[in-house]
Amino acid sequence: MALLELIRPQPDWYAALEVAFTRPPGVPERRAGEDPWDSKTNGERPRRIADELVWLRQAMDEPENNGLTPLPQSAAVAMWEAEEGCTERLSKLRDRRVLDAAGFLLHEPDDLADLI
Repeated sequence: MALLELIRPQPDWYAALEVAFTRPPGVPERRAGEDPWDSKTNGERPRRIADELVWLRQAMDEPENNGLTPLPQSAAVAMWEAEEGCTERLSKLRDRRVLDAAGFLLHEPDDLADLI
């Protein structure tokens, strides 16, 4: 179980989008001469960080349908319990600093002992 915490009054979607569209330092341009569809089957396309940001935006509108359970009794602005399926997506957003830019923190099981 992981917890997603909103630490601002509202998510900053523009800042998150700016970070998502910025190539991380030291990462070369990947798409030159590559065919990302080559290893995928039947129309499945590789997931990009912007796809995960779109998912997060949708999850804020419909949390239960996207694996997030709102926790109403919290000192945070808002907090959700994340199901296993969405923890990987949230971790990807955190690792690319998109969650930070939007105003979210992700607390994984190892970190939860510090919160309690």
